[in-house]
Amino acid sequence: MVAAAASAVACSSATASDGAGGSSAPAAASSIVSTTAEPPLLDERGVRFKEALDESGLASGLTDGTVLAVARGLCDQVDAGVPEETILATIRPIAAYAASVSGTALSDDDAARRFLDIAVRIYC
Repeated sequence: MVAAAASAVACSSATASDGAGGSSAPAAASSIVSTTAEPPLLDERGVRFKEALDESGLASGLTDGTVLAVARGLCDQVDAGVPEETILATIRPIAAYAASVSGTALSDDDAARRFLDIAVRIYC
């Protein structure tokens, strides 16, 4: 559910790099296992955003990928002039999930408001 909601929030920041480049050739299976470490998903700004969510009791249960998608999606919507009530309705399921997993006694609306406020203040 969180992944689907994060996808909805981040849909405006999606790119065409999904590998569907029109090729009809089947994907080749690779037997090589990479031993190099993946770079961190969150940059400094993303880490600060996740830490601020955590301090508000809203980061539990959210992966770095979800946090990044949510931050980018919220900022894209703010930049595009999407009405605030629409943005809050979009983020509400993710914020409610994070609050419930964290045991935070916030209403769904308050959790959504915090998510948006923190994104605007720290990430956007």
